[in-house]
Amino acid sequence: MCGIIAISGTVGSAYEVFFGLMNLQHRGQDGAGILTVDGKDPPGFHLQKGSGLIDNVFSERSFKSLKGKAALGHSRYATVGRNDPNLLQPFLDSESGIGIGHNGNIVNYYALREAWLSSDDSRNKQIASDSQLILRLLSDHLKGVKEITDETLFPALGKLMDELIGSYSVVGLTKYGDLFGFRDPHGIRPLAMGTKETEDGEKVYALASESVALRFLEFNNIEELDAGEAVFISHEGKVTRKIIKKESSSPCMFEWVYFARVESEFAGQSVYKARFRLGLLLAEQLKRAGLEADVVVPVPETSRASAIAISEAMGIPFRELLIKNRYVNRTFILDDQQTRQEAIRRKLFPIIDEFEGQRCLIVDDSIVRGNTAKQLVRLVRQSGAKEITLVSTCPPINNPCYYGIDFPSADELIAYKRTEEEIAQELGADRVVFQTIEGLKTALEQKSLCTGCLTGEYPTSVADGGAFEEQRLLDRRDKVKEPSC
Repeated sequence: MCGIIAISGTVGSAYEVFFGLMNLQHRGQDGAGILTVDGKDPPGFHLQKGSGLIDNVFSERSFKSLKGKAALGHSRYATVGRNDPNLLQPFLDSESGIGIGHNGNIVNYYALREAWLSSDDSRNKQIASDSQLILRLLSDHLKGVKEITDETLFPALGKLMDELIGSYSVVGLTKYGDLFGFRDPHGIRPLAMGTKETEDGEKVYALASESVALRFLEFNNIEELDAGEAVFISHEGKVTRKIIKKESSSPCMFEWVYFARVESEFAGQSVYKARFRLGLLLAEQLKRAGLEADVVVPVPETSRASAIAISEAMGIPFRELLIKNRYVNRTFILDDQQTRQEAIRRKLFPIIDEFEGQRCLIVDDSIVRGNTAKQLVRLVRQSGAKEITLVSTCPPINNPCYYGIDFPSADELIAYKRTEEEIAQELGADRVVFQTIEGLKTALEQKSLCTGCLTGEYPTSVADGGAFEEQRLLDRRDKVKEPSC
């Protein structure tokens, strides 16, 4: 999972991309990059990227070199390849005159890469991630093309989509300042488009992972690209859209449940409203079970809307008693177990006196590996809580994700081959209550979703999933072995 944004048609586009990325920081904190093109004759690309949070990667000096009326930005969350600075995006192919940023995972990446490595192309050794592979394949399909336009790009994307299996939303720039974007045939990863006018009356276009980044930059007429759809925005402002290859509409349910900013919308559905409905449906489930409690406590930040809904529906006081250290970022998207556990200890701390003797409903967005839940139960128990019920707004996650959420192995999932009673025992809670799959679909108001991690039924083939899981685990072990500075 990553954050991507691209803007075309305005001087100072790098600044706008920077502020857009700030609103997508939650989607990746390994590193970031911005690519611009100045449109001169000959045209020139300008690229800067670095490890760490966005405001640490770029300074005022950065924007003196990031010139041009078109820019592309990316914030990385590593799910293929190590957390390596060389894998930070955007990626640039100077030969074809294309730069791209990618959000998602290519399930058959290792098989495709092996085919490239066995060919005669001298650039093969440079492929170290699925995003680089997308760029190489696309560049290959555009060989011999004198000018990249919608008429030359769209057939190349058709060939690309026939090769790739997995999830991908991609934004790109050409050397002349054209902007393009496309989604995979199942629409697993999101991509929104917006427009606005400058004071001079010029029309500006943008593509981004989430609507919140576009709204912050005052774009309007925001709409999502369809599954398998591509858009080409020429440097002259001509917009062409086409469905290249659509097989289903299967957006990832985890975008609403956890990953996205609460201000965003996907498939016409508000993230906030979806999370609030998840809470209302859970409240009905808790009432039917006859469960009683003295206080409802959210695990900040993503479960807050659901916890408020449960509190209101059940008439139980809502209290913010788990306090987040604002200087510790998301722990779920850290890329190894030890790092996540260390960060969790720094991230949350209870208001001890308020838990004394209380029957607590602790509401979290999901329980994936159980790291956060186990530590929270221990802290709340040590604070004197009489009873602890963990409530998850997401159903049990007991299958790997191959599409951009970093749990490629079922063995690391706490719900895998465990009953709710066994999960509660493992976490040290009195009980655990999960949202149902029917409740999830009702709350998200989607006819079709990707729920592979819940049901084991995936929208694409996952025949290469075993190789993907094996390599990802090796990447993590390699990271642990790397010497620290």
